[in-house]
Amino acid sequence: MDLTAYPNLTRPECPWGPVREWGGLPNVKWCEETLCAFVAEPANTWSNLAFLVTAVVLFAVTRKETSRTERFWPVAAFWVGATSFAYHASVTFVLQVFDFFGMYFFFSLVLLLNLVRLGKLSKERLFPTLWACIVGLTALTVVVAKASLPVQGIIAVMLLAGIVTEAWATVTQKTQVRWFLGALAFIGVAGAFSAADVSRRWCDPADHLVQGHAIWHVLNAVGIGLAYVHYRQFKARFP
Repeated sequence: MDLTAYPNLTRPECPWGPVREWGGLPNVKWCEETLCAFVAEPANTWSNLAFLVTAVVLFAVTRKETSRTERFWPVAAFWVGATSFAYHASVTFVLQVFDFFGMYFFFSLVLLLNLVRLGKLSKERLFPTLWACIVGLTALTVVVAKASLPVQGIIAVMLLAGIVTEAWATVTQKTQVRWFLGALAFIGVAGAFSAADVSRRWCDPADHLVQGHAIWHVLNAVGIGLAYVHYRQFKARFP
């Protein structure tokens, strides 16, 4: 296990050590200095509370809904935040895969809802297909990572597929898209902050309050909320 990018993890008493020894380190090193602590990356970890706030708000909005799809949105937001929290607290490959598992809740949901709108997937098959996608993509993540390929590319493909299918549905059905564009704007700005972080264009490793990747978490949490508002207009078409 190469610890050259993680000088604070060389001490044997560091938490999460057995998990790192068993599964290895993540395939990406974010700017924030990784500490020998239970919460190894404080800014990148605690910023995930933004997703949990979004989950609570969505739960309050949807708890009386009869639509299973409506009630799934807070579940998706929760898993995105909880798994990313665990990954950044531990800085381990095993929980990095768990982080991708959480992200697939949201990205798979958006893509499949668009396919339902386009008539390419029946609403009865939405949730069986959704769970198959989440599990299948998580397995693919392990395979891609073990092949030393960038697993972040899977998320990029999922995002692109969601945008393309949304554009297709919008053009063919003339729907209102201002909330989707708002969500996309937040996700785009979030991506810019995260890219500046990982490329070290904007990087202060010792700052455990504000990091580019932490801002990515907060802005994406807002994006999930705006995406929910967009898809709510089609709830009669979903299970």
